[in-house]
Amino acid sequence: MGFSMYQLPGQRTNFLGTESAVEQTVCGFIRGPVLHLSMPVGSVYRTGRRAGAPTGPSTVVIAPPGWEYTRASPPGKLLLVGPTGRTLQDEVEALQPARGARWMGGLSVFDLAVRDKASLVSAVFDLMHATQPGVDVRKLDLAEGRVVALLAGLVLDRFEPERPGDLSWHRIRDLEGWIEAHLGEPITLGRLCQVAGVGARCLQKTFESRRGMSPMRFVTERRLSAAYHRLSHAAPNAGVTGIALELGFDHLGRFAQMYRQVIGESPSQTLAARWPAGTRPQTPTR
Repeated sequence: MGFSMYQLPGQRTNFLGTESAVEQTVCGFIRGPVLHLSMPVGSVYRTGRRAGAPTGPSTVVIAPPGWEYTRASPPGKLLLVGPTGRTLQDEVEALQPARGARWMGGLSVFDLAVRDKASLVSAVFDLMHATQPGVDVRKLDLAEGRVVALLAGLVLDRFEPERPGDLSWHRIRDLEGWIEAHLGEPITLGRLCQVAGVGARCLQKTFESRRGMSPMRFVTERRLSAAYHRLSHAAPNAGVTGIALELGFDHLGRFAQMYRQVIGESPSQTLAARWPAGTRPQTPTR
């Protein structure tokens, strides 16, 4: 497949680069804020049912922590840089204390002016060189500070302050934790509103603005992610139908269709990769 990857860890940032000789579809979950500095031209980012326009040579992407997305890319290179821990959050809140806990919105795909992107690329490559063995640690500290400052400026330019009526990040995370713990149960919008303690309109508005999808679509994607994990670690006697039912999918055809759209392959293909032909152990009979 001609795929290669390298990573350069710093003190407060991580730099990651990949290259692929074939088209690829990647389902990503962001644990910390990440800047996609460069990606193959024509890449498409999707959150929920929303797909952005194909990326161009000046496109950059900011992905906030806790965000899931799908990226479909032609062959080419991808460059990422991500501040670790609270590095970026502290910088943003220092610049604008009123931001509070909600200092970043959803996935943002946008084009930068040529001059602005050149400054960002220059700062990131200085950071790469500063991670080399033998380089004065103070140089790395300065290079990381420059990258974090530029990224904080992008965040403040791209994301709006929290609007009245939205749920706080803390309450959203509590609700998402409840969803994870109840994926196999019937989940309705009314039940989510009951757990969150808000009306349907507020819940819909909050998920659309913060997750890029409706609350029920979020439930579906969490179930699909769980299905992928279970199929990838399935026991010899496991089947697609049983796993789908365990996760609240009562229609196998619809499940398979949604699974392919989000994961990029069929459930049976995921299961087959876990147990290639002739390798699945036989269940003993008594």
